[in-house]
Amino acid sequence: MENKFEHFVTNKETLEETVISNSLKDTIELGLSIGKNISKENIILLSGDLGSGKTELVRSIVKGSGSDGFVRSPTFVLINNYDGPVKITHCDFYRMQEGLEEEEIGIEEYFDETATLIEWPERIAKGLPSDCVIIKIYFTKTENQRKFLLYSSGKKSKKFIKGLE
Repeated sequence: MENKFEHFVTNKETLEETVISNSLKDTIELGLSIGKNISKENIILLSGDLGSGKTELVRSIVKGSGSDGFVRSPTFVLINNYDGPVKITHCDFYRMQEGLEEEEIGIEEYFDETATLIEWPERIAKGLPSDCVIIKIYFTKTENQRKFLLYSSGKKSKKFIKGLE
């Protein structure tokens, strides 16, 4: 029996935007737009199955923010930091056991000081801040196409999504 991926879900999320990406170029453009608008204290949760494009999206967000840092998946180190006009913390919790509290990982110290991008938020407990941008990435039936659903879970994240170009 196939193990079906289940997206991160919170009872406060509201769908704000749907973006269809027909190519890597489209995904990069979305990430650049997010990066141009990102600021300290933005928390973006990236939920999608393996190979859906989470790390590619992070690469273009970091680039769009003005950083020239080389983005690699932090799967083995869990957390990478990127300096630039906006400091960005990139977390990848794929290898974490599910149900850990963020206090056990130590990421809460970044929430007020950096923009925080979290891949695999499903792996950590529901103790994340209540106002986050949640991006759910879906494969479609069309090869190389992805559907990005952008959710808000509070006023700040709603304003952020509405401000994207």
